[in-house]
Amino acid sequence: MSDTWKWIAVGICLVLFAADTVLKPHEKPNRMVFFELHRGSEPVVIGMMRDDLLKLPGRGAERLSNALAQGQPLTVWQYGLRKAEDGSYQAAPDRQIELTSADASLVTFGAKIRLPD
Repeated sequence: MSDTWKWIAVGICLVLFAADTVLKPHEKPNRMVFFELHRGSEPVVIGMMRDDLLKLPGRGAERLSNALAQGQPLTVWQYGLRKAEDGSYQAAPDRQIELTSADASLVTFGAKIRLPD
């Protein structure tokens, strides 16, 4: 095979690789979406994976409330605040809890982490 054909083969491979890289849809990483659950005197931070949330019908953050209102129970992570060895605070999942239709109006999008005094 001549050098010209080798360069043409290398060029075709590079074009195919570049086309595959550029034309492939970029996937967003699966992240935790946080909500507040207002069941008791203090709101509780809960989280649900973005991909699981997107499987629910509706738009935006209302997906969770709509699914609950329609009677679909959902399992989410309840988050708690822990003090790390270096003295800083970290929000970490404590346990899984199940939300029911009674919780539909008690869930709000976004969460505020309250540090102890």
